[in-house]
Amino acid sequence: MRRMLICVPFLISACAAGPQNPPLSAAEQPVAQAVTISSTATQQEKFDAWKDNFITRAIAKGYDANLVRGFIGPAKLRKDAIASNESQPEFVKPVWSYIENAMNTSRLNGGRGQLISQRAIFDRIDRDYGVDRHTLTAIWGLESAYGKIQGNYDAVSALSSFAFDGRRQAFGEAQLFAMLDLLTDKKVRQDQLYSSWAGAMGMMQFIPATFRDYAVDYNQDGNIDMWNSQEDALASAANYLSRFGWRTGEPIMAEVRLPEGFDYSLSDGRKIFVSEWAARGVAPYQGGGFTDAAQMMEARLYMPGGSKGPVFLTFKNFDVVKRYNNSSSYVTGIASLASGLERKRLITHPWPKGDKALTLSKKKTLQTALTAQGFDTQGVDGQIGPNSRKAIRAWQAANNLPADGYVEQTLYARIVKAAGMTP
Repeated sequence: MRRMLICVPFLISACAAGPQNPPLSAAEQPVAQAVTISSTATQQEKFDAWKDNFITRAIAKGYDANLVRGFIGPAKLRKDAIASNESQPEFVKPVWSYIENAMNTSRLNGGRGQLISQRAIFDRIDRDYGVDRHTLTAIWGLESAYGKIQGNYDAVSALSSFAFDGRRQAFGEAQLFAMLDLLTDKKVRQDQLYSSWAGAMGMMQFIPATFRDYAVDYNQDGNIDMWNSQEDALASAANYLSRFGWRTGEPIMAEVRLPEGFDYSLSDGRKIFVSEWAARGVAPYQGGGFTDAAQMMEARLYMPGGSKGPVFLTFKNFDVVKRYNNSSSYVTGIASLASGLERKRLITHPWPKGDKALTLSKKKTLQTALTAQGFDTQGVDGQIGPNSRKAIRAWQAANNLPADGYVEQTLYARIVKAAGMTP
């Protein structure tokens, strides 16, 4: 049986006894709307006009007229979905809180039970896709609590509401056309199309375009039932990960130690061979050295808690799982839960839990302050991505601090004050 080994011993030869979609194609881009409606019309009247316009455009694209009318006609305007879509949380959990929630007792016990009860399915998936069962189970647990929490929104209504109004209109329309494709090909029935408020469907929370392109009828009953069939749901997730390059037998990430005087600027996202990291003094956290196989893998240095927190090497499979959810915290949560399901420990070094995460508004202030001092963050959006981290590292290096790209409240105040601003 093939397995993806997350634990550090995979990397040690001697040691002490641990989905988003591609950009829209031209065919998926929504056609410009040409709707004339009274300025005094109610929002419901405008939504009804939008539905009529969508029906016309979908039929012009070649979809069956009766299918389209039966699909979009019953859709209801979900103002609550629009509100959820437009809102941005002011407070974001630090990575350690995310991991603690991911590994709660209920999720660990539930996942271990599923690994036993669904063993035959996992054996087939392991044979057909080579994707680690513990990682699949972790995704299943985080996405839907093993199928218990899948959302009770009518997916057509939720995504029609997005397509009608808000910041994700192009996304909403693309997903509606993807559902029309699924219905045209008879892969699903319309009465199955229930989702979260964001339009993600089934046990593994696939958006419709991902469902169309990667979901599989693993039990071969003529219907892709990701809501009720563990076979279809788990195999679809395995197919998705496999198609994006999952490497059988390789880890997602592994905890490491850094030597004294390490150049923290090397955590800038560069990918180099483990042998090169070893030459710079990076070593498995539990001691010993890297195996010959591990030294030939490429890896990035990941420091989500800065120089005071745990440090990791991340591998190709980290990037693959990140295609499922474009968040490093999400991937770390998945890897931690997968290890926990095996009764192993991914993370040993303590987190800097005394640090308080920055709010969205403070992140925007930080970006403004950095840019004002010549460390351009390439925009002010409150998202601390690669450009912002590059600017933070440059500021830290210029001020003789460890250039780890990590900012907590004390450093935030120092950066903002240096720009002549009020923290």
